[in-house]
Amino acid sequence: NERHYGSLTGLNKDEMKKALGEEKVHQFRRSWDLRPDPLDKSSTYHPRNINTYKHIPVDKIPDTESLKDTYERVIKYYIEDIEKNFINKNILISAHGNSLRSLCKYLFNLDNNQISKLEIPTGNPLFIKFDGGNKILNCEYLDTERAKDLLVY
Repeated sequence: NERHYGSLTGLNKDEMKKALGEEKVHQFRRSWDLRPDPLDKSSTYHPRNINTYKHIPVDKIPDTESLKDTYERVIKYYIEDIEKNFINKNILISAHGNSLRSLCKYLFNLDNNQISKLEIPTGNPLFIKFDGGNKILNCEYLDTERAKDLLVY
């Protein structure tokens, strides 16, 4: 899942900027450990009120998340369910921007300042070649014309 934006859930960027100001929205979207206010549990947007999440215990469903919270959730899954399957396999990961930013922080050992500046182009796959373990040998965007200057290997 994408990051849970708490009370900002259901608002588009322009609505958020009008309500909170551009600087505050930027802080929520890019800071490492700043969470928006929690989403009211009675909101129709709250995951506990959406059938897709009915199988998840309510104590495991957050009311809001920071990028740090998203990182902890994504990397736990990555280590337990993806990383161990690397040997001699091609693996495709498709995810939302904050999940991918979290994964890049882990894979490229980015610090909290670097992750706040990380830009990921939409719909441009990043091909990462590993050494057979967890060491990255090379990475490149498939569409070099739309590539962001993120990582140098």
